[in-house]
Amino acid sequence: MKQRVEKLRKKMSENGWKGVFIYSPENRYYFSGYKGSAGALLIEEDSQKLFTDFRYVDQAKDQAPDYEVIQHQQNLIEMVCESFSSNKKGTLALELGDVPASVYLEIQTILPEAELVDVTSATNEIRMIKDEKEIENMRQGIEICDQAFTHILDFIRPGITEKDIGLELEIFMKRQGAERIKPNHVIASGPRSCLPHGQATDRVIEVGDFVKMDYGAIVNGYFSDFTRTVVVGEPSDKQVEIYNIVRRAQEESLKAIGPGKTCRELDEVGRGIIREAGYGDNFGHSLGHSLGLAIHEQPAMRATDETVLQEGMVITVEPGIYIPGFGGVRIEDLVVITNDGHVNFTKSTKDLQVISY
Repeated sequence: MKQRVEKLRKKMSENGWKGVFIYSPENRYYFSGYKGSAGALLIEEDSQKLFTDFRYVDQAKDQAPDYEVIQHQQNLIEMVCESFSSNKKGTLALELGDVPASVYLEIQTILPEAELVDVTSATNEIRMIKDEKEIENMRQGIEICDQAFTHILDFIRPGITEKDIGLELEIFMKRQGAERIKPNHVIASGPRSCLPHGQATDRVIEVGDFVKMDYGAIVNGYFSDFTRTVVVGEPSDKQVEIYNIVRRAQEESLKAIGPGKTCRELDEVGRGIIREAGYGDNFGHSLGHSLGLAIHEQPAMRATDETVLQEGMVITVEPGIYIPGFGGVRIEDLVVITNDGHVNFTKSTKDLQVISY
């Protein structure tokens, strides 16, 4: 935690900020180790304070020993602002994408002479590079996902529902050690598999269906992300065609990953293959994204992102083709960038799995 705070203090010095106000649960945990559901951080040049209420004081002292823990009995925001030591006139950086408008306006009212700026780009940049412990948490998460895929292949059959599949995955992954499951995991079958983020419904699985499953296990607060698409019964020629195009796009994209490559360049590898196959209009999302304490972090593998991949970044690679009225395919792996390429943590087969019944 000390190294993370020092990186943030370096950003403060470079930008002339007198303090940083951290409100989001992810950044609060990242910079302090505190996991409670209520609280805020105020980091200044020579102090770091954690504000929380009576319920979490002991927990905060245990999890964030480098912080002065302050119990607030009055309004939290008032107490943070009163503790801002720069004569109430300095520049205070805060997460404008996470702080509610009401909180921003309250700070503005209490500190009318302070300059309020956005810290988001700085915290995003710091969080882009994962340390060994973060990477190991995500590796363990994707290992649980791989185990769940093997398990669910024996569970899927005609007559069960998408919700049945989702529930079975959740129970299995928690039994394997996941503390939580990625919210709103995708279980989309038949024509619904054309929905990139189609959540599980009561739709009954039928012979001939694609079943697209996008889920993740959370370990020590860190997300993993996994997608495979299977078919129930023998696939049609078009299903095989679509699947093989997506698989080739994914595998060629993986081959291109390494430090020095830009996100835009990587996106174009997979997108170009799908476009040349005639399905460019059926692939409308980015090739992938970073992840960590949040399921979607920066950078993103998309045409507008010129971020250069660096050692320690963890990203997904998940091309897809989605055809309304027919169905869709997505294949997703989780990889970490290394000094000479990458390591793919996802071990599940990419051969099209045909569910017998």
